[in-house]
Amino acid sequence: MNAMMPPPNMYPGMPAMPMFPGMPPVPSMPEQTPSKNAKSRNNKPEAPGGGGKNQREPKGKRRTKGKNSKDEPSAAIEDDANLSLLLNQVRRRQRDVSLEEVLSEKLVVEFAKDQRGSRFLQTKLDEAPDDVKRMVYAAIQEDAAELSKEVFANHVVQKIFDTADTEQKKALVRALADNVAALSQDQYGCRVIQKAIQAVSKESQQQIARELEDHVESCIRNMHGNHVIQKSIEQMPPDSVNFVIKAVEQKAEETARHVYGCRVIQRLLEHCVSAQLEPMLEKILVNVAVLAKDAYGNYVVQHMLEHGRKEDKKRIIETIRANIAEFSKEKFSSNVVEKCFEAATVGENADDPLIQQERNLLMRMVLERPEVIYAMCTNTYGNYVVQKMLENTRGEEWPALCQAIRNVESQLNSTGGAAGGREDPREVFKHILTHLNKETGAQQ
Repeated sequence: MNAMMPPPNMYPGMPAMPMFPGMPPVPSMPEQTPSKNAKSRNNKPEAPGGGGKNQREPKGKRRTKGKNSKDEPSAAIEDDANLSLLLNQVRRRQRDVSLEEVLSEKLVVEFAKDQRGSRFLQTKLDEAPDDVKRMVYAAIQEDAAELSKEVFANHVVQKIFDTADTEQKKALVRALADNVAALSQDQYGCRVIQKAIQAVSKESQQQIARELEDHVESCIRNMHGNHVIQKSIEQMPPDSVNFVIKAVEQKAEETARHVYGCRVIQRLLEHCVSAQLEPMLEKILVNVAVLAKDAYGNYVVQHMLEHGRKEDKKRIIETIRANIAEFSKEKFSSNVVEKCFEAATVGENADDPLIQQERNLLMRMVLERPEVIYAMCTNTYGNYVVQKMLENTRGEEWPALCQAIRNVESQLNSTGGAAGGREDPREVFKHILTHLNKETGAQQ
C-alpha cells in the first residue's frame, strides 16, 4: 500500500495538519541530495517563494491535532474561551453568520486573524454589497500594517486589493505608509506588497517605490524582499524602476553572483530597455569570464545571450571562444557555452551577420582543433556541449562534426583514454554516441 501523504498547507508558513483527527502526521520524506558529480540539466538556484518555507517544529515535539485543522469536523471543534461567541459559531458552523453582525460587534480584526474567520471574510466580501464592503475595508485599514504580517489576516488584506475600487486601494496603500520596506522583508507582508504592486494604479505604485528606494539592496538580499523587487520590475513601467537599476548597477557583479540578485538582474533584462541598463551591462560584460563559472552569475550571462543586444552577445561569444575547452569542462560555465551555440543558431538576432560571423568562428574553434573536441567529448560537462552542438549544426557543419566525433572514438579505442580522472572517458563518450545516433535518425 502506498504511504499516505499529508495534505498540502492551506496557508504559507502553516505546519501540515493531520489528515484525520487523532492520527499523527505522516513524517515528510528526507530530502535527496543529488550526486556531487552529476550534471543537472536545470541547475537554477532555488529561490524560496515570497513568504519562505514552513518552519520545522523543535526536535522531539510532537504535533497534535489543531483546533483549526481543515479536515477536522466542525462538530469536533471546541469553543475557544478567548474568542467571541460569533467567531466560535462560525468556526463550528452552527449558523449562517452575516458580515453585518461581525461589523456591528466590531469583530472584523478578530475574524481576520483566525483561520476560519479569515476564510469567512474573504468569501463574504465576494458577495457583499458596496456599503458593507466599505465598512470592512475601513476596519482593516486601521490595522493594515500589523494584519499584513499575520499568517491568516494577510489574505484578507490581499483580498481587499483584489476587490476594492481604485480610491479604496489608494487608501489602503496610504494605510501601509512607512511600513512598506519592513513588510517587503516579512514572510507574509511581502505577499501583501506584491499584491499591492500588481493591483494598484501607477500613482500608488510610485508611492510604494519611494518607500523602497533606500532599501533596494537589503530587499534584494532578503529571501522575501527579492520577490517584491522582482514584482516591481514586472509590474511597473520601465521608467518607474530606475530606483532598482541605480542600486543594482553600483554592485552589478556582486549582485549577479548572489542567489537572489541574479534573479533581479534577469527581470531587468526582460523588462527594461538596454539604454537604461548601459552601466550595469558594461560591468557584467567585462566580468563574463568570472560570472560564467559562478553558480548564479552564469544565469545572468545566459540571460544576456537570450535578451541582450547583438553587440553584447558578440562580446560574450568572443570571451567564451577564447577558452572554449576550459569553459566547457566547468559545471556552470558549460551551460553558458551551450547557450552560445543555441543563441547564435536559433535565438533572436541569430541571422544577423555580426552573430553569424561569431558563430562560424566558434564552430571552427571546435571542429579544427582535435584537442578541443577531444577534451569536450571526454568530460562530464563538456560532452553536453557537444550534444548541444549536434542539435545546432547547419549545412556542412553536420558531417564535419560527425567526423570529428568519430576521430575521438578512434583515439579512445586505440589508447583507452586518459587515466586518472574521476570518470572513465569512454563511459562519458557513450553519451555522445547515443545522442549522435538520435540526431542522425532525426536528420534521415
